[in-house]
Amino acid sequence: MEVLRKIKPRNAQTDYVGLLLALAIIFGCAIFFVILYSAYNNHIKDNLNTALTKSTPVDASANVTKMLEDTSSGISRFNPLFPLLIVGIFGFVLVMALMSKSHPAFLFIGLVVLGVVLLLAAIYSNVFTSITTHAEFNDTANDFSIIAIFLENLPIIILLLFVAIAIVLYVLPSGGGVGGVNI
Repeated sequence: MEVLRKIKPRNAQTDYVGLLLALAIIFGCAIFFVILYSAYNNHIKDNLNTALTKSTPVDASANVTKMLEDTSSGISRFNPLFPLLIVGIFGFVLVMALMSKSHPAFLFIGLVVLGVVLLLAAIYSNVFTSITTHAEFNDTANDFSIIAIFLENLPIIILLLFVAIAIVLYVLPSGGGVGGVNI
């Protein structure tokens, strides 16, 4: 508890920047996984398989094709782990908000930031849909169905995060403390 008393509370106006942080991380990770998986499966895997098969000694017991398939399935395992990323981002942003002082006057600033971030979330959602419906990414979109669900509903996720931040900032007893204890 002594460590928490040494942490100085921040101003609440900076906490809405967490919405932008969350939006950037969610969109960036989703696009990264989809493009990496598609590039690996469509362009890299076959060339790598050929190169490694030719360079492997004949008497070696390595199954290059199996190793490359395992690598491909490893990339697709990020799909079911994506909700954990969302939970982690929510937790991080809410802890940032918990360590802040709040004043109801900052709600107006928060609503302006919310409007901008919701607009960006809608644009990012449409960009993700456009990328995954492109012919190059058709197979990839089927393998990343969980990520697609989250990105299609990105504005709703950002709105829920805003509501959670607002509850932490304005409903909980004066931010900057834990359990009502002021720092």
